[in-house]
Amino acid sequence: MNVIFISPNYPEGRWRYVNALRGLGANVLGIGDAVEEDFPYGLKGCLTDYYRVDDLHNYDAVYRAVAFFSHKYGRPDVIESLNDYWAVLEASLRRDFNVVGFDLDYAQRVYNRERAEDVIKSSGVKVAVKDCDGNFDVPEGKIIKCCGLANRYGKITGLAVYEFSDVPKVIAEKKELLSFFSTDPGEQFNEMVANIVDAVGIKSGFFGFTFAVGEETVLLDWSFLPPDEYFADAMACSGSSDVCHMWAAEKIGMKMDYHQSPDITVYVTRRFDRSYRYSHDRVMTKLRSGLRRYGRSYTGVDITGDYFYIFKADSEQKARNMIEFIQMDYSDISPIAQFPPLRAVKKEDLKQTSIREQSSFDARRLISRKVEEKMRQGEAVQIAESAYEQGKAQAGLCSGKAQAQSPAKTKAKKNPPRSN
Repeated sequence: MNVIFISPNYPEGRWRYVNALRGLGANVLGIGDAVEEDFPYGLKGCLTDYYRVDDLHNYDAVYRAVAFFSHKYGRPDVIESLNDYWAVLEASLRRDFNVVGFDLDYAQRVYNRERAEDVIKSSGVKVAVKDCDGNFDVPEGKIIKCCGLANRYGKITGLAVYEFSDVPKVIAEKKELLSFFSTDPGEQFNEMVANIVDAVGIKSGFFGFTFAVGEETVLLDWSFLPPDEYFADAMACSGSSDVCHMWAAEKIGMKMDYHQSPDITVYVTRRFDRSYRYSHDRVMTKLRSGLRRYGRSYTGVDITGDYFYIFKADSEQKARNMIEFIQMDYSDISPIAQFPPLRAVKKEDLKQTSIREQSSFDARRLISRKVEEKMRQGEAVQIAESAYEQGKAQAGLCSGKAQAQSPAKTKAKKNPPRSN
């Protein structure tokens, strides 16, 4: 099976879908304006062949590239880019080479923001309106995002639903920490999503909707592109299959459904410019067998932070407790308000303090010197006493020897030896 992939190097994460197609046995033929040396590391080796054009906006050049691949490998079965910017180009190539897929009307209806909004409203869903400052006027409640895939007949084959800690836009603007966990909003919510998909007419493609759920449900944002990589990772850990392989299987005519597991999957991020109460090793020990993935965030999107953890939780409360444990800052434990306020110090007080400290230092130094002198004097007295005792002992020993020798000498003088 021959799949022509337009601009496979951008966005960078699209190499996953190229790899999934190649893994299922398809010939993936790339057409783009980038040189192969600049390809992401993951893309290298995934393409069967690559045709470089000077400009993808030049339709004749791209048309000749598709014709070249058709002559070399056979008729193309799929033409894709997974990029809304090239949606019209895809549809035009499908029309000219008689390839199955969405047409020009679909591309202009789905990937045009205003037209897509009108179609979504026709399904009966309320769409949020922005005020003059660009903020959404939405009711208070939970922020829920769902991602899924529809097959070639328009039926939803996979749906994953997650609850955010805050609105993604607010997280990005305020540099907050991203966290979300899987949830089950109920059949009514799933039916509303199915009505939107049916109204738009999504076939063999992705969809993603963000809702504010409170007293009423309001649609905040939508997309008909593959989910962001951090969402794709979470979906892979919380479901029965990977979204990349689901999409690839759909394109080559295989069936691969997605079923979200009943246990809760949690995605938590950290930023390197913050200090945390608990270290990475402590977090790893705490998560233990529930951990599914962790590592550096590689999407390049500011909302994802610098490091992520994906793990399982038994309940929503445990999920929230673990999120708090991972993202707890030192300031959350010891706020500045708990410390006594600083008192202003006058220069005169500071000067007197330094004088007292210097006087105390001089006094200690004087005492130390006197102690040393006393110690030296004590050592000298001990040496003198020791010498005196030694001299006295020696003097006594010598007088004893003299008294012992004196009688013999006297006797010798009284009886001098005779001479012969």
